[in-house]
Amino acid sequence: MVMFVDEYERQLDERGRMILPSKLREAVSGTVYVTQSPSEKCLHLYTEDEWERVAEKVNKLPTATDRNAAAFVRLFFGKATAVTVDKQGRIPIAKRLADFAGLGKDIVLVGANTRLEIWDLGKWEMYQSELSDSFMSESVLKYEINI
Repeated sequence: MVMFVDEYERQLDERGRMILPSKLREAVSGTVYVTQSPSEKCLHLYTEDEWERVAEKVNKLPTATDRNAAAFVRLFFGKATAVTVDKQGRIPIAKRLADFAGLGKDIVLVGANTRLEIWDLGKWEMYQSELSDSFMSESVLKYEINI
């Protein structure tokens, strides 16, 4: 399993592509999946292996009997796109996804453990500034992660 850490400031080119940092190119190659975040105005980028793990979890939802589960599946997968990382390490971002996340030219890739998040740089900076100074310590206590 690949674990993503760090932040990488990037730019979208005139064709809506971003270039992966060289240190990520081995882990992020071939086909990747980009979809809307279910909770933030950003995008999630999954490797093919991680996308399969996510799909296995989602396949357990009771979509035949629960309308909310069915709607989630439709939106999560229906808004996703499978793209190929080209030889120069570029990933095209579909316009509809870029519009959802409000991506401008300056973006940031944020390591989020098993996925990368793609944020507009200004929105990412604003998001971080809105968190309290004690957010990290409060989270450690709340989620009992003892780190």
